[in-house]
Amino acid sequence: MKYIDKIYGEIELSGVIEELINTNVFQRLKNIHQGGAIFLFNPKINQTRFEHSIGVMLLIRKLGGSIEEQIAGLIHDISHTAFSHLIDYVLEHEEEDYHEKRFEEVLKDEELVKVLKRNGFDWSQFLEIEQYKLLEYPLPNLSADRIDYTLRDLFQIGALSKNEIDWFVEGLLVFENRIVLKSAEYGKWFQEKYKFLVSDYFGAKENIEANIILTRIVKNCLAEGIIEEKDFHSDDFQLIAKMKEKINLSKQINELKEKRISLQGLKMKERIVNPEILVDNQVLKLSEFSLR
Repeated sequence: MKYIDKIYGEIELSGVIEELINTNVFQRLKNIHQGGAIFLFNPKINQTRFEHSIGVMLLIRKLGGSIEEQIAGLIHDISHTAFSHLIDYVLEHEEEDYHEKRFEEVLKDEELVKVLKRNGFDWSQFLEIEQYKLLEYPLPNLSADRIDYTLRDLFQIGALSKNEIDWFVEGLLVFENRIVLKSAEYGKWFQEKYKFLVSDYFGAKENIEANIILTRIVKNCLAEGIIEEKDFHSDDFQLIAKMKEKINLSKQINELKEKRISLQGLKMKERIVNPEILVDNQVLKLSEFSLR
């Protein structure tokens, strides 16, 4: 099948990748917004976990990653719940890892398991996602996941152009099975963009307000038995529909917006990058260049 990605362009997808994309458990990600509650306040910020997951796989493919690593990239967010990290704020999980704790459960999805088996793979080989270092590599380093959500989110809000993205992707290299950069220029550029993403997008008043307001509403709905925790295992629109059976969601959102609630009640995971640069077959951290 032909797939057109917003930032990487058109590509042909086939085989196990196409089959996995067509499973119900993966298609569910079309209705889970990457930015959590923000799309209810700003409909233009509507990128999804579906787009991001395919994007991560495509980036791994561009970097020459194995089919196993491409599969891992494709399914790494398959256990995300409605409104992405909102459940972490509701249940006060500071590590924002609720979806990681249910990853095995979702990975055992019957349809998903059958697709993998039919193509010569076992679901369990993707359980330890950290083994795929192009996909996941600890902060402050680069990873396909971290790169894609940075480029995709900033493109969606108009803070990056397609030309800038193309330029940066050309600066990526694989060294000892991890992602590094060709020069400090690329490192400084990405570090600045990532800092902007964290402070001016994740940390923006509109974004924080949206997540705090929806967190309050959802907490009340849980307390009153309108919804249950398992309802988060569906998607954004199904969760909204369940709440709307008992409450006027738009009215409650507007009432909380008018109250100008405190923006101090949302703890978000701290993030900073210090990319690795390949120089004369030696890897240096970007921060080490200031010492040279």
